[in-house]
Amino acid sequence: MLPGILLLRSGLAAVLGASVLLYGSSTVQAAGLPELTIYTENDPPYVTVDEQGRIGGLTKPRLQRFLQSIGYSTRDIKVQPWVRAYKEAMSQPNVLIYPIAKTPEREARLTYLYRLYDASVYFYRLSERTDIRVNNLASAKKYRVCAVRGDYRAEYLQSQRFERIDLAPDSTANLKKLLAGRCDLAILTEIGIHSKLAQLNEQPERVSIAYPLLELDSNLYIAINSSSKPETIKLLKKRAAALD
Repeated sequence: MLPGILLLRSGLAAVLGASVLLYGSSTVQAAGLPELTIYTENDPPYVTVDEQGRIGGLTKPRLQRFLQSIGYSTRDIKVQPWVRAYKEAMSQPNVLIYPIAKTPEREARLTYLYRLYDASVYFYRLSERTDIRVNNLASAKKYRVCAVRGDYRAEYLQSQRFERIDLAPDSTANLKKLLAGRCDLAILTEIGIHSKLAQLNEQPERVSIAYPLLELDSNLYIAINSSSKPETIKLLKKRAAALD
């Protein structure tokens, strides 16, 4: 076969350097990689999904660079509720998930491949709740804290023995609980909370930072289940390392 002839998934085929063009999935899959499943959730501003199903958000620029390096595109990503996507990523080989932060529990099952976005996390309170005072992590434990079920921030609170955690299905519901006075504190990133306030037509002045969680690594990554074949993980990490 002559070099450069394309191999279509439908039967026409080709070899192009080290890649195979898969028109069925609109990707150019890197040689040596098995079929990968990539999950995300609709979580503005980090991940957005428009009416046509196109994926955007703050993580997209670096995500696209990584996907292109392994022969995939955002059209190959499956948008699922976080709990479902997280369960798959934590239990199945060849499953990638983003955006995800690091925790010891996750690092036991996931291999982090590429940093997508830098973020910082804070405890927030309603600005009118001047009675709430948080001077350190221990002093926050006496308050009811809203967090997202399955989220790294909820996992962090649980690891720190917080007992009054009110879990929500997503970050928007999490913020709604804070605004409604159903909890004293909410744990969110600065850009995340202001994006969601705008989404809810609420003024940013409604909330104030109660305490910065500087001890928590809140950068966002794309990761793969560590039970994937070592050669798969090695190749993905090699492609990611070449990007920076």
